[in-house]
Amino acid sequence: MPFTFKVGAKIKEAWVLYKEHFGAMILIILVSGVLQAISQNISKQDGYFPVTLLLLVASILVSYVWIKSIMNLLDGKGFRPFSGESLPSFSQFWDFLKTNILISLCVVPLFAIIGLIILFTVISSYFVSAISSIVIIIAAVATVLLIVPALYLMGRLFPAVYLSVEKSQGSRKNISEAWGMTRGNAWIILGKSILIGLFIILGFMAFFVGAIITYPIGMIVLVMMYRELVKFKNTPISPIMVDIPEIPKAEIKVEIKAEEKTKEEQEVKEESIK
Repeated sequence: MPFTFKVGAKIKEAWVLYKEHFGAMILIILVSGVLQAISQNISKQDGYFPVTLLLLVASILVSYVWIKSIMNLLDGKGFRPFSGESLPSFSQFWDFLKTNILISLCVVPLFAIIGLIILFTVISSYFVSAISSIVIIIAAVATVLLIVPALYLMGRLFPAVYLSVEKSQGSRKNISEAWGMTRGNAWIILGKSILIGLFIILGFMAFFVGAIITYPIGMIVLVMMYRELVKFKNTPISPIMVDIPEIPKAEIKVEIKAEEKTKEEQEVKEESIK
């Protein structure tokens, strides 16, 4: 049975939650924005690699807080991103960090190779115009052969980071459990994730003002999709009921032979005389 998730309906539900906790969500958005801005400015300068790495870890920590806070919100505990309940312990954050690294190691190399192929194609077609058509065809085929498994892996590994936050378990177990949860529904999950991602991007296109709305709502919808996937996998499959036609009862007629009947009557008479 395919996994179903109505993105439009969930966006409406997330909008209600967003309005109820507008202040706290704006505050964590500002924190995320400040970290991103500082990281971009420092990355342009030489000799600041340790600071850049530290800011990257801080950004991953903020993403953990986002997911945990939204899970608490969906569980009816309110949205308190800066409370101790939303902050991870060192072991929880370490497992979350390793899970993100493992996912990156599975997906990023494929996209990196695709980028190198495209770069090689552009350079080759510029300097060797005579064989540019052949190079382009080979590059297109290679890109398709690589991008399909990359996208497939993204769909299969979608729940891993959410499992890490909710269950506080090891990174390899998160990957393994995510792989089992998405079996048979990788492309559906990927399509829904892309649709939610496009919704978030619309906010950034609106001079970044819309991102204040679309980003938190998109994050809420992603957690909702994870929770729906968990319910979908934990729902037992009901047995198929088959109507079996009733078999008519056969009427069995026992014919008593005349001789046996006469013998029984004589025995009855003898017993009555006695």
